[in-house]
Amino acid sequence: MKYFIAALFLPFLSGCWLTATNSSMPFGAAPLTVWGAGEAISYLATGKIMEDNAASFFTGKDCSLGRKLSGEGKYCMTTLELERANKPAWSVQKIYCYQSLAAPTCYTQPSPYPTDTLIGIYDKPVYPNQSDQ
Repeated sequence: MKYFIAALFLPFLSGCWLTATNSSMPFGAAPLTVWGAGEAISYLATGKIMEDNAASFFTGKDCSLGRKLSGEGKYCMTTLELERANKPAWSVQKIYCYQSLAAPTCYTQPSPYPTDTLIGIYDKPVYPNQSDQ
């Protein structure tokens, strides 16, 4: 069905009438001017151009040419794909553990004392704080 609708509007993509000022558009404006104004209004209202909104409507996904061109993801993405793409990355912090009298003692930086016996260096995942978002 969506391909039928797309094929139905295909003849209107002809560029012959886009710059003619003697068309029946409001205030005698050229159709290309009206289309450009529509693009601007669509972008300011939704953050996407008219073609993105039409593609989103027909596919049921969130489509964005800006996301595709900036390399942030595919042109059309589901809500699950968007959540995964927007999830902040976690980092790794080095933990240095040393032998002590009772239990091992761990620090985020190496001990400056040469008498401390290093047990091991571990990688601790550090997740971003949810309140920072």
